[in-house]
Amino acid sequence: MKKPSKILLLDGGISTELEKSLAARGSGTSNDDDDDDDDDSGACIHTSTAPVKFPDRNLWSSSLLLSHKGRLDIQSRHENFLAAGSNIITTVTYQLSHFATRFGYTEEQIDDLLLIAIHQAKAAAASFHDHDHDNAKPKGVDEKTFIVASIGCYGAVLADGSEYTGDYQLSVDDLMQFHQRRLEVLSRESNQIDGIAFETIPSLIEVRAILKLLKLKTKTKTKPRPKQDEGASSRSGCNRDVNGAVWLSLACQNGSTLNDGTSISEVLQVLDLEDPNSDIVHGIGVNCCKVGFVHELSLLLARHILDTRTSTIRDSDIKNLNPKAIRTIVLYPNSGEDWDAVNNCWEEGSGCTIAEDFANEMLRCIRSIHNLCREMDRP
Repeated sequence: MKKPSKILLLDGGISTELEKSLAARGSGTSNDDDDDDDDDSGACIHTSTAPVKFPDRNLWSSSLLLSHKGRLDIQSRHENFLAAGSNIITTVTYQLSHFATRFGYTEEQIDDLLLIAIHQAKAAAASFHDHDHDNAKPKGVDEKTFIVASIGCYGAVLADGSEYTGDYQLSVDDLMQFHQRRLEVLSRESNQIDGIAFETIPSLIEVRAILKLLKLKTKTKTKPRPKQDEGASSRSGCNRDVNGAVWLSLACQNGSTLNDGTSISEVLQVLDLEDPNSDIVHGIGVNCCKVGFVHELSLLLARHILDTRTSTIRDSDIKNLNPKAIRTIVLYPNSGEDWDAVNNCWEEGSGCTIAEDFANEMLRCIRSIHNLCREMDRP
């Protein structure tokens, strides 16, 4: 496989695109009083129109996976992002978890929907490449399509804005249990996906829960599989380790703190303590925050990663430095508009809604990180 570009483009706001598709067909309604404006990926430019209703609000855009037509809509939107130059597409599973058993679904139904979401992403990638669209991509854009399974935070399934506060009133064990089965299902499909993204994580306690769960599952890799499991169905592999890349994306209230008020510096210290060699978390970033915060956040992440790398080089032979031990930075903010719950619309002028301005802000982040790397590489 050709070496990937150093900068990869992630899809952004697929649920917003699905909303637009439904609205254009006249499906759904325009009087939804839902104030949950963010979806399974944050880099989206909202319009001032109110969102339409997906088939089941409890599953949000993932509820489109319940019907053949909805699955085709999802696949089409995936292909649109690839045509626009995206290297990475994320599955429509941000708000799809086994918490949905409280809404009448069975765990097996949720398992199946998770697998269907992966299938639709893979089908979109196959269809796109079969039509030789790679020749139309800008020069320098990698031809490989990476498929990443989206895992949303606990607050996402509550649909009450908790991802903006991180105030769950739950323990680490409670949050581990919430994420566990979904992670197990997706881990069993590690040969079908390139990675897993834990997205919009607003609190330190949820970061700790995810790290503890990933470490627990990584440890099972070294344990021999019981003979009776060898012929078991895919549903029974509950101790399968996590393969592929894993990134952790944080939800921030400003340029330096999580939504729960924890400093990003403290989060990074916990991450380094629990995973000093980047064995379980390979990327760290931010999403679901205002684009205006991202420049400061990106430099904070970059400085920490570079400082960690420098310490590693000082403490060991540079020849033995594993490049995989240096975490990737992942950035996908939203436009930062405010929702007017009274008039059911976005407040015009409250965010970065001009695509060119949004792109320029992201380019500023990339240039600043590049300049920082050059600075720190100087003797």
